Amino acid sequence: MSKPREPASPVTPSPNAEVDPARADFGTSLTKELTRVEEANLGFYEAFMSRDLEKMSRLWAHTPHVRCVHPGWELVVGWDDVRASWQEILRSVQAVEFQLEDIHVEVSGRTAWVNLIAYVHIETEDGEDFQATVVTTNILEQMDGEWRFVLHHSSNFSDESEEDEDEDEDMDFETNGPGSMGDPN
Repeated sequence: MSKPREPASPVTPSPNAEVDPARADFGTSLTKELTRVEEANLGFYEAFMSRDLEKMSRLWAHTPHVRCVHPGWELVVGWDDVRASWQEILRSVQAVEFQLEDIHVEVSGRTAWVNLIAYVHIETEDGEDFQATVVTTNILEQMDGEWRFVLHHSSNFSDESEEDEDEDEDMDFETNGPGSMGDPN
């Protein structure tokens, strides 16, 4: 039978110990960066809701490696094309509202990512009014002390119960027709 372990005592550096300045405030620094990434992410949705292309532009890296996938769109590559895609979307939208849920933010070095689910209500300038649920991943890179978007990928999200109902309808077999599961031949 082993001896119970003594509770660990708090570790405190001795007065003569050298503390790595990069690690000394790691917890505080990480919390600060998580907050800054979260603020940039919220700024993205504020720019979208206010249909402010210039504010949206300030949030993105203006580089050829940025990428964007809007729901139902092909991959858009490079800042000029990404900006043009936002310009087209913001022009066609009369009003948009977001409710963001399950927001998860991570930071690792100069890279950060945000995953979330967004419930969207959109009114187009053509008078269409619809709602959608999208799952989104945003990747940001720290450039010149600022967090900039390098990828926005948003895809339509379907509820599993809706998918199950659709699959049940597709699996509706005739019970006595040729080739059916009820046909013994």
